[in-house]
Amino acid sequence: MYKTRVLIISERKEQSIKYKKLILSQNQDVIITNSLSEALCTIQNKQIEFILISDTIKEKLAEFIRKIRVLTFNYRPIIIAISKSNDLDDKLKILEAGADDFISEAISKQEFQMRFYSHLRRYLESFVNPITHLSDKNITLKAIKKSLEDEAIAQIAPPNEKDNISYLLIKIKNLEIYRKTHGEIAYEKVLQTLSAIINSATSQEDYFGHINDDEILIITQTYQAEKMASFLTFAFDNILNKFYSNDEYQNNFTIQSSDEIEETKAGLMRLNIASVEKTPNQKDYRSVLNELNELLKLFKDENSSSYLIDRLKLNGATTNVDDAGVLILEPDFSLSYLLQNVCNLNDIKVKIAKDESEFKKLYSENSFKVVVLDWGKDGKESLQIAKEISKDDTKLIFSSSYLNKKEILKAGANLYIPKPYEIDDMIGWIKKFLQD
Repeated sequence: MYKTRVLIISERKEQSIKYKKLILSQNQDVIITNSLSEALCTIQNKQIEFILISDTIKEKLAEFIRKIRVLTFNYRPIIIAISKSNDLDDKLKILEAGADDFISEAISKQEFQMRFYSHLRRYLESFVNPITHLSDKNITLKAIKKSLEDEAIAQIAPPNEKDNISYLLIKIKNLEIYRKTHGEIAYEKVLQTLSAIINSATSQEDYFGHINDDEILIITQTYQAEKMASFLTFAFDNILNKFYSNDEYQNNFTIQSSDEIEETKAGLMRLNIASVEKTPNQKDYRSVLNELNELLKLFKDENSSSYLIDRLKLNGATTNVDDAGVLILEPDFSLSYLLQNVCNLNDIKVKIAKDESEFKKLYSENSFKVVVLDWGKDGKESLQIAKEISKDDTKLIFSSSYLNKKEILKAGANLYIPKPYEIDDMIGWIKKFLQD
């Protein structure tokens, strides 16, 4: 839950404490001051969202409100004036000066709370994602900033766990592809479902809101972070079949266009979740988001949703890609000769195989980042090779003069290119995959 910051400015201590208790009961953060200079400094540095000003201050209330409006020209806090006066002229002057509401000191506790709540609701509803009704990027960035400041940390963790805060960045992989192939209504239903899953996994002390349409950030206690990430990935994968046809779900990819058009393999939607713990090195929201986005770059194409906690050390063999950049299986001599020369002209390290047996030998003896396969005579052996290569960290381009896109992508190809193709197009894709 997002907590706004409320500043109470009053010369009367008992009045400030009374309003503070009423606002704290609505789970918001409250700061009290009786110094006008300190109040102006706090407003400027803390980006206070609600300001309650009593006419007990040593300056004319209307004039001080005008000062605040000038000081907060780049954002707009809610200003509520509190006065013992019931004079209509006083009310009009204060409202004209920039106050959003005028409250008499004689107001009942219940009415005060309801009027404050109505302003709070209106403020938060102006910063929501229209599809999920979660807070938008503006509020999320404020939530990160507050969590990095010592006095606001208590809203996320109990006092004895002040430093145990973690940030989880949830990205829905392949969401835009799903949107293009299945339409806006289905796209919105995915976001709403994910929002409901997150809501079921979080507590009132946690914060969650959008960074982008396909990215949601959660702020929670560190000991909860991994359990939460594990539950979210499990829950999302278990409802995924509701958003795809049986054929798409079984094949684990979606086709966007006809067999006559080249296409990269687009897997099903998956959740990628990165989590980092709050540290003293994180000076602002940018450093937190940079750490999370660096973790997201470590995710590879997976057949299930997954998560990384902090900077997890990944085990596995190191692939040497210095021997050759690309291995091409192309039985047609003239086309293979042309591909080899164009690759050389583009400074791409290349090896050419004229048949499947030569291809297997070269592949077993060298490391390649990109492989280009041809359908061959009947495609059976090439498809089997593709299935084996798909287990490695190698990008696979599959060309074919037959209209069999689904079969090729199902075998593990990252890109399907129908023949005949333009050499420049093939080289462009090779370059792209070499840079990935």
